[in-house]
Amino acid sequence: MTAITMQIPTVLTAGSIEALPTEELGGQHGIEHRMLWHDGTSRAGVLTLAPGCSMPAHTHEASHHHMWVLDGDAELLGRRLGPGSYVHIPAGVEHDIATVDGCSVYYLYLVQPEAIRTD
Repeated sequence: MTAITMQIPTVLTAGSIEALPTEELGGQHGIEHRMLWHDGTSRAGVLTLAPGCSMPAHTHEASHHHMWVLDGDAELLGRRLGPGSYVHIPAGVEHDIATVDGCSVYYLYLVQPEAIRTD
C-alpha cells in the first residue's frame, strides 16, 4: 500500500508577501529574496537586486530555473529584460543575473523528477 501525502494549497495576498522576511542570498549584499513556497527540493520566491548588483555565473545541475521580471531591468543570458519578460534556464546551463537600476524577479527553482534519488 502506498502512503498518500496531503497537499495543502498556498495562497498569499500582496500584503502577506510583503510581510514575509527577506534573506540575503548567498551572503551577497544588495541581493535578497522572499521565499513564497518550498517542498524540500523545489521552491518559488521573489528575488530582488539593488541597483548595480549582480549575481555571478552559476549552474543548477538538477534544477530548471524559471524567472519572470516583475519590475526594473534584469540582465539574464546576455539580454536586458524589462517587466513582464520570462526566462527558462534548463538544468546545467550556466547563467547569471545583473541589474543597472534594480529589479525584482519571481522565480521557480524546480528539481527534475529524474534527479530526485529515492534510494
